[in-house]
Amino acid sequence: MLNPGFRRLKFIYALLALVVVGFSACRERTLISSSLSPASDTVGVRADTLSCITHTFYTDDVITSFNASGAYEYQAIGTLTDSFFGTTTAATFFQITNSGGVTSMATIADHIDSIVLTIPYSNFSYGDTGNLSLTQSYQVFYLDDTIGYNSIYFPYSNKAINIASPLSDPVTVNLHNLKDSVRVAGVNYAPAMRIRLKKNEIYPKLSAAVGAYAASPSSATFVEAFKGICIRPTSLVQFNKVLPYFVLNGSDDYTRAGILVYYHDTASADSAQHLAFSHEQSVCAHFNNVTKSYSRYPINSLFNSTQANDSIVAIQNQPGASIDLKVYGLLSKIPKGVVINKAEIQLSLIAPLNPAKLFPGDQIYPVGVGNGVYPAGTTAGGEYTVLDRFPLSTTSVYSVLDGTPHTINYGTTGITTYTIGIPREVISSIAAGNDTLHYHIRGTQVLYGAYRLLAAGGNYSDIRYKAKLIVVHSSLKK
Repeated sequence: MLNPGFRRLKFIYALLALVVVGFSACRERTLISSSLSPASDTVGVRADTLSCITHTFYTDDVITSFNASGAYEYQAIGTLTDSFFGTTTAATFFQITNSGGVTSMATIADHIDSIVLTIPYSNFSYGDTGNLSLTQSYQVFYLDDTIGYNSIYFPYSNKAINIASPLSDPVTVNLHNLKDSVRVAGVNYAPAMRIRLKKNEIYPKLSAAVGAYAASPSSATFVEAFKGICIRPTSLVQFNKVLPYFVLNGSDDYTRAGILVYYHDTASADSAQHLAFSHEQSVCAHFNNVTKSYSRYPINSLFNSTQANDSIVAIQNQPGASIDLKVYGLLSKIPKGVVINKAEIQLSLIAPLNPAKLFPGDQIYPVGVGNGVYPAGTTAGGEYTVLDRFPLSTTSVYSVLDGTPHTINYGTTGITTYTIGIPREVISSIAAGNDTLHYHIRGTQVLYGAYRLLAAGGNYSDIRYKAKLIVVHSSLKK
């Protein structure tokens, strides 16, 4: 389960990532809360099951440079290989600024003990976290290109780095030990990855940026002079089983990503001090480069399926797999004039294909796809915000929209099923004379590249599992 920080960021993403589309209210059918639905056939309660046509497609349009005040900037760094979904490789690109307003480094040049890059650990890793011996190797590079603070970057975005002169040697990190607090000068600080930098490479760059800042004191001046940092795995073909996540922004020198210059005072060799050049959210840009390699893995057959209706479908956090789902027969299957009490898409996990160590996310999200006629004003293939997500300003709508997993029991068999409530969508579609609903279903946009699930599609052989839309409706008997 996600911690409160992740949940808060999920809500902010949900608000900002949606495109608001206005729809007129429909009075021809009435929505009644499922808790108030008639419970007896004496009022004509019936549930109809509509079949779905499902496919899996690759999507990578999540914004990895997302910046909202108060929201943590989570970054995946490393590699993860999944025997079904392939390899995920992630690197972070970010800027730092002159946090302490330093105007000269000349007086400490001969008294520097070490220069360290620090990036706080988020306390979340995805994969085989129970293995205490897993390691990954990282290296730090200087950017040869700038990052635009107001620019938008995606998982496939990249920037040139100075490969010839890395800022650090390769460093191997025990991923389990990332949870440990960092002890500096007798004080314990929040868990972080710390990488010692090469003084001969980093000092001239910092000193030059400080000089530019001294001539024109502003964060913009420093950021322009010091282009930024990249942390990435040393090998792009590592076959690792855990992908750790880090945080760029925080409240002080040890909870923000950045560079710490440790030195001793000229008057006392035992007096340890430091200068901080940190990532400050209000002035520093960032993005997460996350790539997938899947051509030799089973997921590739789903991406390239030519079947009319697939029996297995998949979801990952972007970049990765999403589900394309269509429901036909609203007009022919649902009687005219009934009250829609409940309408729910069900996607059930196929247990053997979902190992415990590579667990699914705690929520999935639908986005509507227009057909050129319905909803009015949308183009064919254009995405729209589902009616059941309104109003956007509150998460209370998820009491109906849901998107979380539940256990549905069939006799002695319990099946983990994600349910998505779309009663308003069904009501509106029928009222408009539209027979088909079309959705893209995705994972959360918070932790790039994390989570995965394999579910039964519309053509799955076991009817208990197969993707379906269940519509509960009623009509008062005269």
